[in-house]
Amino acid sequence: MAKKYGADITVVVIDEKEKEAYPEHETQLASIRWHLSEGGYQEFKLLERLGEGSKPTAIIGEIADDMNLDMVVMSMEAIHSKHVDANLLAEFIPCPVLLLPL
Repeated sequence: MAKKYGADITVVVIDEKEKEAYPEHETQLASIRWHLSEGGYQEFKLLERLGEGSKPTAIIGEIADDMNLDMVVMSMEAIHSKHVDANLLAEFIPCPVLLLPL
């Protein structure tokens, strides 16, 4: 979809733990970079919001608002695992939200 519309991609990694308490952090970032490069994306932004104590749903809303995003795309896994509250997403995210199946 990003290619079709010439959109920029911003990947946001959110976790309640600090980077140091998250041993698989670098592996996860390497995986994100690999998947995007395999899809033909060499340029993208990668934001990390780690150990802030805020709820992920609030952080997503803040970023969407601050960056004036056109769309938020995320996996349903975040909702099924109760990391993100779907009701709050619908209420507070200032742009469309696309939820991808597991």
